[in-house]
Amino acid sequence: MHLQRLHQLFARLSAGSRHTSVRVAQLPEDGRLTLPMELWDALFTHCTDDTLLNLAVVCRPFNERCILTLLWLNGVSASDIAEGHYAVHPPVLPAFSRALYIPPPKNIICDLPITSDLPRHLAVLSGFACSPGAATLDSLALQFPQGHEWLYDASNQDLLRRTITSIAGSVVKEVIILVAKNFIRLPVQKLGEFFVRDEKSAKRYPLLYAFALPSLNSLTFHFHRTSSPSTVIVINDVEVVNIESVPDEVVPHHLNAALAHVVLPHLTSLTISMDSIDPTVMRAFLLRHPQVTHITDERIYSFESPESDFTPLISPPIELPNLQQVTTRNAALLIDTAPSKPRKITIDWGHPIVEVFNRDFDSVLTYLSQCETKTHLEFSTWSLPRTLADRHVALAKQLRCVDTVQLSSASFEDPELCLRWMGLFPALEEVSFCGWRKVIRIKENPDDLLRIARSILLSPGGKNIILGVEV
Repeated sequence: MHLQRLHQLFARLSAGSRHTSVRVAQLPEDGRLTLPMELWDALFTHCTDDTLLNLAVVCRPFNERCILTLLWLNGVSASDIAEGHYAVHPPVLPAFSRALYIPPPKNIICDLPITSDLPRHLAVLSGFACSPGAATLDSLALQFPQGHEWLYDASNQDLLRRTITSIAGSVVKEVIILVAKNFIRLPVQKLGEFFVRDEKSAKRYPLLYAFALPSLNSLTFHFHRTSSPSTVIVINDVEVVNIESVPDEVVPHHLNAALAHVVLPHLTSLTISMDSIDPTVMRAFLLRHPQVTHITDERIYSFESPESDFTPLISPPIELPNLQQVTTRNAALLIDTAPSKPRKITIDWGHPIVEVFNRDFDSVLTYLSQCETKTHLEFSTWSLPRTLADRHVALAKQLRCVDTVQLSSASFEDPELCLRWMGLFPALEEVSFCGWRKVIRIKENPDDLLRIARSILLSPGGKNIILGVEV
């Protein structure tokens, strides 16, 4: 009898009967239909998605258990639910508007197949992102089939623009866009103009200030709601493998806000050219991106305040498990990533100021003298010193990590002095000179330089050092 009445109850709920709540209220209160929640959970697993959504309106326990069951049956693990991470399919989206008692969403990922229901799915996502329940939402990622005909239709493009603007504007009136390799700051009112109908239209705009909607395959919104509210939109994150520059349109506090929350799963190379980056924010950003292999510090020198050149980029120092190369103008970034021991270190002493060069020269040599991992040292400079102090000679003899040196200079007036200095490196195996005809000005031709290098570095009893000149 009990199972028969349960079957009738489920049938009514599945049909969406308006009398469901009345029928439930009229059930006997003497405990005859009381079941342990574990048994209800077992019953729920046999229900369809629509049935679970209907059952979720019965009462609080049903709401909690039915929504959780719905998510589990659609591939969301219990651990992800506990942390607020939800990877959902479009049919599950209505659950979020009825989910009153599950852990609040922090990150949502949603694949959006191109079907006739897509406008409704976009409306649900937009409504949820703008609802009070989204106050805990840190990110919303949307995946689209790339180049689908749906994205070429003018009315569909308008719908997508409105959806993007609505979601992005749910937090602030300005957004930061990360597309390919650059940050761009736009008012939310201009966001619709940023997305144009095709590549031909995009080319009419200045570089990076328009994006063709048919090229869209993913959108990720990162919401920052604290002291400096901002919304960061990452377009096609699979293309963001390198952040090369930061244009003037993004001021430091906007960039810090973006870096504090943005996640770029395919990022491998990071170049920072803006001053005033918060080193603690940069450290947290890199902790979320252990896959980074190259870091370049292109911040501008302040010759009036030399001590500012050593402002940390990362604080406190961090170890990056996959770091292979560091490019910098001084030892600051090397010290910040000291535990990582990059294989290749590129030093750009591209300034003619002797005092700055000498200071950087000393700091980098001191850093290298304390390393043990084999290191490829590549450096370019405006001019090499004509004389070397005793401390430079002493430090050269301690560079047991440097096995390869690559050198270029705008003024290479005394190659013999430099070669004799490099000949002091105890682990040196290879030396090369680059940019010969384009960069280096010298009386001798490349063959003469090679002859001088051989006579110094390949002396009798010395190591078999590989020499090369790249023209």
